[in-house]
Amino acid sequence: MVNRLLAAIIACGCLVASPGPSFAAQPAGTHQDLGLSPDLLELLRAEMREIAAGVQGMALSVATANWQAIRATSEQIRASYIMEKKLTPDQAEELARALPAQFKLLDAQFHQRAEKLAAAAQARDPELVVFHYSRLVESCVACHASFAAARFTGFAAPDPQVHHH
Repeated sequence: MVNRLLAAIIACGCLVASPGPSFAAQPAGTHQDLGLSPDLLELLRAEMREIAAGVQGMALSVATANWQAIRATSEQIRASYIMEKKLTPDQAEELARALPAQFKLLDAQFHQRAEKLAAAAQARDPELVVFHYSRLVESCVACHASFAAARFTGFAAPDPQVHHH
């Protein structure tokens, strides 16, 4: 069971976006639904690049039972790489005001999942690590599908005008 789960995680990890192009400077018009100022949007992009690198790197750590690396990365994700450290009081207020409740809920779930992943790594429990890692990636998918479908066009609803025969 664990071997199949590890194989699935490795495959998932290979599919996770690389930290470069996917979160590079985005064209105007993306993330408009969040209504963030340009400087705050750049902090969010920097955070996403760090998370992408961490999640991607964790796939190998999971497959090689590198519990310390999984724990350290999970704890960094839980504590937020950048946002918690670089936000000014005005930016924190802007985030609290601008972000929709659903975004805040998904974000809270993501950080809770990272905390559970760190605990599973601390316990050296491969099956639980794989479970929480997959749920962490699932959290990314849910948020991107809801708030970044314009950026990740695979999440966009299919065009009903297109006929497939």
